[in-house]
Amino acid sequence: MRLFLPLLIGLLVGALLYFTKGWWGFFIIFPWIGACIALGLFIAAQKPKAKRDQGRRIAILAIAPIFLIFLGIYQRENLQLEQTVFYLAAGAFSRVLIHYTVAKVLGPLIWGRGFCGWACWTAAILEWLPIQENRPIPKNHARFRWLFLLASLLIPLLFIWSGYDYRQAQIYESGGKFDQLVWFAVGNGFYYITAIILAFRFGKKRAFCKIACPVSLIMKIPAQYARIRIRPSGISCIGCGQCSRNCPMDVDVMAAIRSGKPLQSAECILCGACRHICPVGAIQ
Repeated sequence: MRLFLPLLIGLLVGALLYFTKGWWGFFIIFPWIGACIALGLFIAAQKPKAKRDQGRRIAILAIAPIFLIFLGIYQRENLQLEQTVFYLAAGAFSRVLIHYTVAKVLGPLIWGRGFCGWACWTAAILEWLPIQENRPIPKNHARFRWLFLLASLLIPLLFIWSGYDYRQAQIYESGGKFDQLVWFAVGNGFYYITAIILAFRFGKKRAFCKIACPVSLIMKIPAQYARIRIRPSGISCIGCGQCSRNCPMDVDVMAAIRSGKPLQSAECILCGACRHICPVGAIQ
């Protein structure tokens, strides 16, 4: 039953948004995401512990087309932070804002930054890079995320202040929302190029998440109150440190498990790497 729970949640959220907003696409997006996560959990359950992360990697890759192809190219909806600024400035509660509300504001109150671990379309590519290392990122490098956040907020605001007709070009259907497609292509292209360069430069697939992702800073606020967390299983930790060394987000998992308390770090993306690597099953 636990394996099918994501699909059930996806169906319920899709139905709720369809009946409140009246757009048929919700019946595709959320059930698809739920089905992919359920598939990932099922695949993981069939694998030995050392290979269970394949299920999540397949799930996140399968989810990416719903954001990139269906929403980005077909619907011409740019889900990056820059587009959110345009919609907020126009006072329009659009599908883009629904995405941010569900995935990055309210959702993290329940599953923390699980979106980053299971549904992020940028990380979907990073997860499959041929990088074996997982080098820790220097803590002071995380401050650069604030610069990227500031840029993501200021760039659209500068366009607005310069006279760019964002209401006509971004909110309404004029020209088939061509401007949104341009913002989508440029923004995602920049993020992918930056993320891949950082991954190889630092020997860490998710170096982008630690150094340059602006949305992570927004999600960290509600993620502090997440209900679903990595927890001790009740089996005594042997202090080998493998969980912390293999964490893609450089979280000190072992310290939390040895204290007998749930992991409180808002950097946790619920990937389950620590659970899979633990030799004694001290993590659940």
